[in-house]
Amino acid sequence: MKRHQLIFAAVLGALVIALAGYAVAQGKFVLRVNAGDTASYTDKAGNVWQGDKWYKKGGKYGFIDGDTIDRGSFVKIQGTNDPKIYQTERYSMSSFVAEVPNGKYTVRLHFAETYENIETDGPRVFDVTIQGKPALKDINVQKEAGAVQKALIKEFKAVEVTNGILEVKFIAKEQNPEINGIEVLAE
Repeated sequence: MKRHQLIFAAVLGALVIALAGYAVAQGKFVLRVNAGDTASYTDKAGNVWQGDKWYKKGGKYGFIDGDTIDRGSFVKIQGTNDPKIYQTERYSMSSFVAEVPNGKYTVRLHFAETYENIETDGPRVFDVTIQGKPALKDINVQKEAGAVQKALIKEFKAVEVTNGILEVKFIAKEQNPEINGIEVLAE
């Protein structure tokens, strides 16, 4: 290869790495975050899920508050071909923030109740707002999924962003809110 071809290949490679956190499929913004796991993960469909991190302005995405836990691969999750997404979680967080281009988005929230003492400690109940609008009221993941260790996906279409920030807030009612994965997909 000639020198200019090597330089172009190096620049292109760096650009691909820089965009890895924000896959652009057919020119559309895509962000998938595997809550509770700091490492990236590629699911069985070939989608890249970015690692969990704290949000700071200019950091593209992340959670505000909370803690993470990895329940381990021995936890079997019903209702999914990708149990890894549901074996880790972020809990007790107040919100998730993503810096996105203005436009409309589909937001998918992935849940599974994996806390082993949920039945003795009482239900986990919380609310979720997206862009300041109520999205889920009094959600009890175990009850809605029909079992513990069962995947539950909630999808919200036409979520409008006008200020470059998409925010999902979690409001505790009983115990701490939890989330296993978040997808933000440009429409």
